[in-house]
Amino acid sequence: MAQSRREALQAAAQWYARLCSEEAGPADEQALQQWLDSDPMHQWAWQRVDQLQARLGRVPGHLALNTLERAEQHFSVSRRSVLKGLALVLGTGTLGVAAYRHTTVEQWLADHHTATGEIKQLTLADGTTLILNTASAVDIHFSANERLVILRGGEIMITTASDSNENPRPFIVQTPQGRVRALGTRFSVRMLEAETQVAVFEHSVEVTTHSGAQNQCPAGHQLTFTADTASPLTSLAPTDDAWTNQMLVVQNMPLDAFLAELGRYRTGVLRCAPSVANFRITGAFRVDDTDQALHALGKSFPVSVNFRTRYWVTVDEEK
Repeated sequence: MAQSRREALQAAAQWYARLCSEEAGPADEQALQQWLDSDPMHQWAWQRVDQLQARLGRVPGHLALNTLERAEQHFSVSRRSVLKGLALVLGTGTLGVAAYRHTTVEQWLADHHTATGEIKQLTLADGTTLILNTASAVDIHFSANERLVILRGGEIMITTASDSNENPRPFIVQTPQGRVRALGTRFSVRMLEAETQVAVFEHSVEVTTHSGAQNQCPAGHQLTFTADTASPLTSLAPTDDAWTNQMLVVQNMPLDAFLAELGRYRTGVLRCAPSVANFRITGAFRVDDTDQALHALGKSFPVSVNFRTRYWVTVDEEK
């Protein structure tokens, strides 16, 4: 029995990796369903993957087996302890492929993190409010010289508090591309593929790239920066901070871009057929109920929303 359970868990982990692969297609959908229907043990293993995703967020399928095996033996063990075990196996490498290729061990072991779909608010030691968006991670380092937040992945919103120290310390957010220094402000920082996006809602921030170039970003504006340069300022929409209230508000956004944003808040694959990608969408949607948002699409556009599995959704032309 133990061997058959292990084999089922291994297969479930492999299926999950295939599910999240960019190469996955309709044949994989059908094969997965056939595999699930062929044996109750397969359904049990898939449920274990489901439970693990709820506990850890989006873990790559080929790593899920290692984590599942530990969870089978010590299911009450803390998330951090499980992930330390993964770190011993993986060293300082990355945690996966495809959608997970930018997720690092440091991100999973960060001081504070959120799972996919989770939004969490913290109050730091100085009174600063920090909100972590979906699948985000930060380390906090307060010293005698500075208040430092290291963004490991995802997106955060910060409302800085005045420093009570005799010599006020600067408040800084660090990313791989550089540093963002708050000038008494409310602002967000988001890590993208190879750049950082900063949006300022009150007062201003100072951006210093890794190479030393400096830029000011005032309230009502945003910019992106790489390790070398920063983009020109662009204006913010009044609702660009709606995610802090569990909302995604869009105005005339292409459907594929909308689904990419919505997909940040749900585990698995959310695909958009090229034939409907350029449909324009305007509206407000709750990110804590992405299924409801997807069902609304079918009522507003000539599209079909196909739930192959809980983790596999395709938006296509209405047949």
